[in-house]
Amino acid sequence: MRSIFYGLAVALFLISPAVCSAQMGSLRAGAAKVDISPSKDMFPLTSGQTFGSVHDPIYARALVLDNGSTKVALISTDLTEVLGNDDLVKAVTDELKITPEHLILNATHNHNGPGAGGGLVTDKLAPYYAILKKGVVDAARQANAKLQPARIGFGTGKAYVNTNRDEKIGEGYHMGYAPEGPSDKTVAVIEVTNSSGDPIAIYANYAVHGVVMYRTHTQDGQIQITSDLPGWTANYVEDHFKNAVALWTPGAAGDQNPLFMGDYNQDAPDVHDEGAAAWAILDVESRRLGEEIVRVTKNIQNTTDHVVLWGAKTSVSCPGQVRADQPTPGSRGGGPVKMKDGDPLVIPLALLMVNEIAVAGVSGEVFTEIGQHVKQQSLFDHTIMVTLLPNRASYIPSDAAYLLPSQMAVTNRLKPGCAEPAMIGAFKGMETQYLPIWKAAN
Repeated sequence: MRSIFYGLAVALFLISPAVCSAQMGSLRAGAAKVDISPSKDMFPLTSGQTFGSVHDPIYARALVLDNGSTKVALISTDLTEVLGNDDLVKAVTDELKITPEHLILNATHNHNGPGAGGGLVTDKLAPYYAILKKGVVDAARQANAKLQPARIGFGTGKAYVNTNRDEKIGEGYHMGYAPEGPSDKTVAVIEVTNSSGDPIAIYANYAVHGVVMYRTHTQDGQIQITSDLPGWTANYVEDHFKNAVALWTPGAAGDQNPLFMGDYNQDAPDVHDEGAAAWAILDVESRRLGEEIVRVTKNIQNTTDHVVLWGAKTSVSCPGQVRADQPTPGSRGGGPVKMKDGDPLVIPLALLMVNEIAVAGVSGEVFTEIGQHVKQQSLFDHTIMVTLLPNRASYIPSDAAYLLPSQMAVTNRLKPGCAEPAMIGAFKGMETQYLPIWKAAN
């Protein structure tokens, strides 16, 4: 645990803790995954993109932890963003009889899965949402039914599969190839094993957009549903650890793309679509990332079978802005843009603690530097940031990103100067609330 003498100047955030106290107890864990792919009769399916068919299944994966006095759940879905928002959260928490503070539910931000549009369930998406909701609840139920004595540990590694995707004004929209911006290569892994040491679940975290296959036409001139880089990486890990469930979580990936994509220069005159050949690109990148997750998992040694489980939620509100001019339809390039004052933007946050492992959740797409700063200033060494929780707020740029020659930050709904310090302060506030509970339990 890091030193707590930070001279905190934390604003008065409204923090909703799951419990006023928590107890150390013997860990039990269970994990499950359920296919949440659209049925054949739903195609063509429009959600962000128009999909013609399913190439490979998409899943809801659930991990439930219980220490005898507290139960928490971590659920990952192969979606662009969480559909249903609070309705889906209620369905899961009702099933497990837990509070929302005890749930971290994320989308993998797979752009070749349903879920674009703020998580709203339109009339056209209602039939698919019924499949999704049932699948997520079934995954939670099955994981809960499989609870068994378990141990938990944490480890990190590095993978060179992401790159900053800074968009340069006046040069069109070039995905990747932007050395100006930072890129966090950290792979974080929470491993849960049974009493014999065999993995039950691998909870992996990495900062990259799930967009290798985005806008790539792979069959009969159509785009297909796929779990993309997050899902293929999880599948690779599950193929290695045959009885484990691998949950993928996106880190601070708001400005991070894969190194290689099947469709690039997407708004420029020289757009290139690799078509079906892009599956080979996806295979290589997912294998590289999966290999590192497997390596890290195998090297985790400091595991424990006694845990404190605790959760809290809060939010921060920051001044907003909107475009004062009208961008060219379908293009992110062009010259400098003008912004004007807009409505304030609320960013929901969550913190789930498993002993000294801190899962910092954000309902938005966070830029790399904020994720790095949250981890660096956390009171706990084993901190990860999980993004794309329900009720997605927006892209959340770091203050430094507004100084780059980029449209990604400049045209964002958030004004600079608020989100980064407010989020860091809010997470510290929640950690400070947990700290005496953790000390008392020990």
